Amino acid sequence: MRAAIFTEGSSTTSQSTESYSEYFEGSFLSVNTLADELSRCCDTELHILSETYGYVRGADEVKPDNSFNAKEATEHFRDSLLSRLNDFDVVVLLFTTDSFEEIVTPHWEQIVENAKPNSIWCIGTSRKALNSVDLESLESQHPVLIYQRRGVARVGKEVREELIEHIRTQLDE
Repeated sequence: MRAAIFTEGSSTTSQSTESYSEYFEGSFLSVNTLADELSRCCDTELHILSETYGYVRGADEVKPDNSFNAKEATEHFRDSLLSRLNDFDVVVLLFTTDSFEEIVTPHWEQIVENAKPNSIWCIGTSRKALNSVDLESLESQHPVLIYQRRGVARVGKEVREELIEHIRTQLDE
């Protein structure tokens, strides 16, 4: 199975330059926990939109030169999401309200249309952002786990465990 997490970077960082997944900390720790758990049963990709580094992947080495065009980075991130949905058996979207409404909301119909059949979805964002899309259109075709984001955690433990259980069930079938 292939899984992808699409999320934002964090302003809290470490000294590690090994990879962006190790570099971002703070609110990003719940993303890393989820990525680690997904990696036990799926080939997992981590796509990150960072205010400081633009569009990066979790496995990419941290580059000290962070010159990029924010609008182009956001467009590249969004295009990657939209064009690759059919590649993934598991799709995780973890965004703040503003990013969700900028990246996901305007393209919701395309996201639903491009979703791989029988893929499992997990969406973590605010209630306001969730209300900006027609969740039923995705839920009618796919298992969808929702985490209404409160505070800094991008995904809660219960939702994370439920997602892993869905994946294991699908692998056993």
